Amino acid sequence: MLIKMIEIVGTSHVSKESIDRIDEAFENFEPDVICLELDKNRLNSLLADEQDLSEMSLLHRGLAMFQRYIGGKTGVMPGEEMQYAFERAHREGKEIYLIDQDIRHTLGRLKMVRRKEKVKAVAMLPLSFFGEKFDYTRIPERDKIDELLEVFKDKFPEIYQVFVEERNVHMAESLRIVRENHPDANILAVVGAAHKTGLEGFIDEISSESAVEEEREKVEG
Repeated sequence: MLIKMIEIVGTSHVSKESIDRIDEAFENFEPDVICLELDKNRLNSLLADEQDLSEMSLLHRGLAMFQRYIGGKTGVMPGEEMQYAFERAHREGKEIYLIDQDIRHTLGRLKMVRRKEKVKAVAMLPLSFFGEKFDYTRIPERDKIDELLEVFKDKFPEIYQVFVEERNVHMAESLRIVRENHPDANILAVVGAAHKTGLEGFIDEISSESAVEEEREKVEG
């Protein structure tokens, strides 16, 4: 019988509700392994309580500053939910994996995006977030996230590819490797809500592959 052993928790980097969802997943899913949407540099920055904006692009600096602003309003700073998950996993003796690609690679890829698209994104950033009523204290519903991602992809296709699609591929591959190394473990992945759907599609894919392999072994056995 195929058992789903990877659970994805989608969080908002500025929502206090994220902490509650992480606690609920730890208690209900009882994970053995924790995977986080972080790389080593970002984790070190979180633990040191600092973020170097000097090496970031104008777009990424603007987004980081906006997240800090909203984080201050909601009481949860950007990345605090990832730090919380890391510290709880460390305290409980769980194995921890950082599954996101190196932030330096992401920023390097962002530099290759057409200047016109980056300028447009920076100009529209305040309007994008304040153009409609939005409850930043809560994680958006899945339909709302999908809708926002479609708008994002339509307006900024190259930026979407760098920030969402390429990182989804990297994290999916990381999860595949973690699962290969821990075939009998319950694996909990804590990622931003925008990545949850893409990674769940990956889980369905590898689960199907596992089911086929299991049936083949039965036949051959």
